[in-house]
Amino acid sequence: MTRYVEKLTPVDEALRLLKEKVTRLSETISLPVWEGQGLVVARDIVMPHDHPPRPKSAYDGYAVRSVDTPGKLKVVGEAPIGVTDVGLSISPGEAVYVTTGAYLPEGADAVVPEEYVDVEGEYIVVKEKYDKWSNVDPPGIYVKKGDVVVPRGTLLTPFDIVALLDVGITEAEFYRPLKVAIIETGNELFKPSSPEVVKEKVLKGLVVATTGDLVAWFIGEYLPWVQIHDLVTLPDELNTLVWYIERLLDHVDVVLVSGGTGPSEIDLFYRLPEALGGELVFRGLFVKGGRPTSAVVVNGKPIIGLSGYPISALHGFVRLVYPLLSYIGNVETPPAVPFVWAKLTKPLRIKRPRPIKVKLSFQDGQLYATPLEKKMQHSSASIALSMADGLALTLNREYQPGEEVLVYAYRLPKAYHNPSINF
Repeated sequence: MTRYVEKLTPVDEALRLLKEKVTRLSETISLPVWEGQGLVVARDIVMPHDHPPRPKSAYDGYAVRSVDTPGKLKVVGEAPIGVTDVGLSISPGEAVYVTTGAYLPEGADAVVPEEYVDVEGEYIVVKEKYDKWSNVDPPGIYVKKGDVVVPRGTLLTPFDIVALLDVGITEAEFYRPLKVAIIETGNELFKPSSPEVVKEKVLKGLVVATTGDLVAWFIGEYLPWVQIHDLVTLPDELNTLVWYIERLLDHVDVVLVSGGTGPSEIDLFYRLPEALGGELVFRGLFVKGGRPTSAVVVNGKPIIGLSGYPISALHGFVRLVYPLLSYIGNVETPPAVPFVWAKLTKPLRIKRPRPIKVKLSFQDGQLYATPLEKKMQHSSASIALSMADGLALTLNREYQPGEEVLVYAYRLPKAYHNPSINF
């Protein structure tokens, strides 16, 4: 790998190159659907039967034969929901009381809502004509046997689980979780302990190791198919880093290394291809905030070098690593991330795609994004994150006031929570 970042690779090209060289997950596991939340469906989930399998009542009322309406009918029993066989059948001139969702007794093909009958002792009077399947869900009205209800590549959500269990689908095939390791590098890094010790070390010029935690949080929040196998902080020592990565590659699918991606004597990432016997995929990304992002592939497994600065690392992650992990994990329908569209209040001139720290405001039903001042946009100005509400993911072009930008919002303005606002 070249030591210096000389040729910056556009994100789309970097992602294409990586996809050509990495190995996608193929191992699957069979699980009850209620244990598959956050996993990726490995095989189309197909309806094994019509749903409903038998006619079901769509109302609380009386199951009847449509040919008997209008008329006076004798109530011969009840068929509540949850009882699959009440031992009842309807003969001419009879009715059975049913609740919403209950299977109809044999012989019935319509339901009269209870508010539309007159009750006279053990009889009901139906005043109008009801056609076949009136107020009834007939067999197969929602899903037919053989229909694909959840396609391969779907990230299973609690909503899918509700749907599957409601139609009696209880098992499915999933891809195993994608395993990722995160390594922070830097002699200056330390993990926080007591507030007094942290303050003392920071004022002496040392740096709290937060980049790995930020990336790990993002993964835990928005990438449920990814499992963090390890999160460790290592010194700037090549042999130690290589030793650790070699052992990780036996257990994980992807290694993320934050820090050490620059060209200085203490930066280590550019030495990894030779040390690991891997292949350099690209050296430097065409972005600002994460520019030295680089990638090496060893036996089909990517090792991604991210910036040591938290937001620059997250920018590289969102732009490149997030779609890469989706690809390796076979995710066709990734989960929703809290991106919002907001109108800019100031012009921007962007030379390379970058995250812009913005303050959000809400007025007259519109969300606005105001970029923080220039000095607060530096990667090293982490304090600005507490002054901002989100990161606008800009492209390399000019933006005018009033133009919409995509913002990763980690909080929303107070006006959003004002109960007087009618959404």
